Amino acid sequence: MNSQLIITLSIYLFIITSMLFIGLGHAWRDILAPFKNVKLVLIALLINLVLIPVAGYLIATVLALSGAMIVGFLLMTSAPGASYSPRIAEIAEGDVPFSTGLMFLLSTVALVSAPITILLLLPEGSTISVWPVIQTLLLLMAAPMLAGLILRARLPAIADKLMSPVVWTSYIMILVVFITFLMYKIFSPDPVGGLRDLFGTLGILAIVLAVGISLILGYLFGGPADGTRRSLAFGSANRNAGMALLFATSISSEIGDILAVLVAYIIVQIVMSAILAARWRKNPAPKAGVT
Repeated sequence: MNSQLIITLSIYLFIITSMLFIGLGHAWRDILAPFKNVKLVLIALLINLVLIPVAGYLIATVLALSGAMIVGFLLMTSAPGASYSPRIAEIAEGDVPFSTGLMFLLSTVALVSAPITILLLLPEGSTISVWPVIQTLLLLMAAPMLAGLILRARLPAIADKLMSPVVWTSYIMILVVFITFLMYKIFSPDPVGGLRDLFGTLGILAIVLAVGISLILGYLFGGPADGTRRSLAFGSANRNAGMALLFATSISSEIGDILAVLVAYIIVQIVMSAILAARWRKNPAPKAGVT
């Protein structure tokens, strides 16, 4: 079994188990939590579906990103709804119910919005079979999440027992992706030079700028309550790696280099969010619901 097949299968299993875990861990009331404030929901959608992808495109244009770097970068900025953003919001003393509902909303809406955004923003010459990816998104993301929600609603005891093995399977699969990718790069003819050529001098800067702008936009427009501002900041900055990975697998000729960019983006968004969450944890937000 070659490395690309291992990576692809691991990505699929990571997505399935991640989305199943989301469904198993949440009740319908969690999903409906953000809709107590329709204005804030609309602002969150505007930030995540429009402003961040456009900001990513402008950053890529100004910094003259090219090749696999620009493709991987735009895949991440176009895919909202990271499954772990509520956990980061919890660490930062944010509004966890709002963060949970927002994550679910974004990951659901992104099934339709992300393919359209990617199709509009990717540079000419990037060949992505969008419709097959949309079908795969529905199969690998929507179906497991819906199955988990139904199981949580009807058989909560079984849902509780399944959560631990499901989430550990998800962690193991993404670890397999990272390790296989690293081995693939390490044993390439020129691993250091290859990464240097891929990221150039401004590639990491572009990622840092995109994550920073996403955090700022989410916090500034997160409403008057500090808890929801923190939650929207993390919910906006942490992009949906599973969805971006899935799109990357449809670009078979460049999967290795694109994956390198996605891994770098994932690391940067988690590190920046963790640093900010630790800082905010020292200054807890006033306990309040969505206003």
